[in-house]
Amino acid sequence: MLVDTLAPPTGPWTRVDVVALVGSTNAVSLVEPVPWRLVVAEAQEAGRGRHARVWVSPPGTSVAMSLTVPLPERVADWGWIPLVTGLAVRDGLVRLSQEAGDPLEVVLKWPNDVLVRPRSARAGDADDVSTGGEEFRKVCGILCEGGDGVVVAGVGVNVTVPAEELPVPTATSLHLAGLSVSREDVVVGVAEAFADRYSTFLAGADALDGLRRDYREACSTLGAEVRIHLPGAPGTPRDVRGRAVDLDLAGCLVLDVDGVRRTFAAGDVVHVRPAERA
Repeated sequence: MLVDTLAPPTGPWTRVDVVALVGSTNAVSLVEPVPWRLVVAEAQEAGRGRHARVWVSPPGTSVAMSLTVPLPERVADWGWIPLVTGLAVRDGLVRLSQEAGDPLEVVLKWPNDVLVRPRSARAGDADDVSTGGEEFRKVCGILCEGGDGVVVAGVGVNVTVPAEELPVPTATSLHLAGLSVSREDVVVGVAEAFADRYSTFLAGADALDGLRRDYREACSTLGAEVRIHLPGAPGTPRDVRGRAVDLDLAGCLVLDVDGVRRTFAAGDVVHVRPAERA
């Protein structure tokens, strides 16, 4: 199904490789970095997140995929690659949920997380404690890595991961959020949406303006009070707290910190909860 749908002559990807078990789909892709190549794994046991964190995909419950595409000519645009990837994942998940007749609320957390509203929160259960105090929970992580003239966008989506196997309390899966969908449908939906968004991204400055606008509208970080963790030298982490007010032209996050605007190209962002603000 995946190859027939996504590969030529009808699909946008020049090559689609489906493998059983790998350490990391990104690592496989970087060994042979062919533009517009898609690698999908049934399971991965050494997937990587940001800052060398491990992303493990239990067999049969998650999607692990890497999408290899050309780097944009302008280096100044490279910071938008993980943001465009997140936007495409959101497109794919929203489309799948609409087709299922139960639209899913999907938002983006800068710079590389996709969040969904849990089923309990969608039902209006304000007293539900299973969400850990978060209205939205992480369903997808993204890691982009550069190669020889290409970039590999690694995407991991929790599809049917049960609650007891989630890595952190602030995570969820599509099934737990109320969307019953196959892993194959998720791969197709995300890969097609990514091909559309990334082709637009490569089209030039005018097209990028529209992507920036769409990302801002979908980004739950903007307007929120956040704490951004900036790892420095070993043993010297720093936390900066402020209100996220904008994204600059390079995709960096702009915070208002005590009336002073500061720009951050990377960092672990935590949305500050109402109780913590109090």
